Amino acid sequence: MKTWEELNLIKNIRKRTGKQNHGLIVGIGDDTAVVRAPVRENLLYTVDSIVDGIHFLGELNRWESAGKRAIGAATSDIAAMGGIPQYALLSLFLPHSFPERHVDAFLRGFLSRTGTYGMSLIGGNITTMNGKFAADTVVIGETVQGKFVGRNGARGGDIVCMAGFTGEAMAGLDLLRAGMKNRYPGLVRRYLEPAPMINESRRIVHALSPHAMIDVSDGLVQDLLHIAGESGVGVDLDLDAIPVSRGVVQTALLMNKSPYDYILTGGDDYVLVFTVPENRFKARVDSTPIHAIGKVTRAPGIRFFKDGKKADPGLKQFGYIHR
Repeated sequence: MKTWEELNLIKNIRKRTGKQNHGLIVGIGDDTAVVRAPVRENLLYTVDSIVDGIHFLGELNRWESAGKRAIGAATSDIAAMGGIPQYALLSLFLPHSFPERHVDAFLRGFLSRTGTYGMSLIGGNITTMNGKFAADTVVIGETVQGKFVGRNGARGGDIVCMAGFTGEAMAGLDLLRAGMKNRYPGLVRRYLEPAPMINESRRIVHALSPHAMIDVSDGLVQDLLHIAGESGVGVDLDLDAIPVSRGVVQTALLMNKSPYDYILTGGDDYVLVFTVPENRFKARVDSTPIHAIGKVTRAPGIRFFKDGKKADPGLKQFGYIHR
């Protein structure tokens, strides 16, 4: 499904949902739903799917890595709102005659990460089907009431900040597909086993009180446009300020690509992008470097700048399409 078709479908569903439960605070349109809890917490709910051949490559993956990827990608949506993941539910869709050793390896990877994140797997479903392996992961988290961070709070004049490097996962995928996984194994691992920034998110929320936040899963530009669209603002992005890892630069040379193809439109990095008022910006939160990569504007859309002048990075698309 193309990006615009997906967005139109989401808008259509959003219109047809009708009256919502009075406890719902944030629903369709953000990283996770937020529901008012009977005590001093908000509960966060999210679901994420992975399909062999679309979200990971079964013929190239270790299935243990696929399990880590399934829980990591879903849990990142909780981190994107400043939440703490608590529980997971897992539904497996298994092809007929699917090897049991693959299922065991997938669960091993999945459960190793739930243990790392302090979560519990509390249920799910298993079914067989015609087609390729797929899995749905539901994650339930919590945050102190009123302390969640959505996509819709960015304000004109905010600094656009990023914690982490973008482009590494897609560079890793290209290396994996090209049979060069040993050239930069750290990049390949970034694609195979994404790690949500759970602890970093909580520290950032505590130290900077961001107005809006998102995890980069669709690509930096596309996810900034998600914030801009939900907040009714625009973004001026400083290309010189975006951090680029050496491995991404070298992989771009190997693949005859521009580094911008990775850092601006590559998905699956799950780093945090957020906006804060200028007077609250800090270049470091504990051990996490924070990069100021642009500004929020009142004019809608996104504009690129290099050396202080408007620039065209030559993008063929604004985000990564899983297909």
